[in-house]
Formats: sequence, structure tokens, C-alpha cells
Amino acid sequence: MECCFRKGELMRLDGGKAGLILRCSSGAVWLTRGDGADYLVAPGKVFELPRGESAIVEALQTSELYLGKPALMQKTVIRLAPC
Repeated sequence: MECCFRKGELMRLDGGKAGLILRCSSGAVWLTRGDGADYLVAPGKVFELPRGESAIVEALQTSELYLGKPALMQKTVIRLAPC
């Protein structure tokens, strides 16, 4: 699923039973998942939310994102380190 967010918009993500992949196509988003770290997901970067976990995403600028299940992604997932 492709999504477009304006600067400042928030969204809650749920990893569900299979986990969730967030890929940033343009813009940039800030993500926190309650592990004490913040993550910046910039264009071309991918963030994997493990199954059963949730996160809050905020668009730092107008951003285009792809959200999908890990099995549906064709690109290699890059795990991001905390900021």
C-alpha cells in the first residue's frame, strides 16, 4: 500500500502477525516504537517493524511511503540503527 503524508501528520503502525515493512520513497519520517530510540527513515531506506510491535510515525516533510508485509517486499531489508 502506498501512502502520502503531509509534514506533521502522524500515523500508528501495527506489526500484526507477520510484521510490517515501511519503505520511504520521498521525504523523510521520524519513527519511534517504544524501545527508547528514534529512527529517521529517509528516501530509499527501509524500516522493518517486527510482528506484534507497534510504532508511531511522523512526517518531517511531505513524504511518500510504501507499507507492506515482509514477504511481499522484493528489495533486501536494511535494519536501521537508532539515532
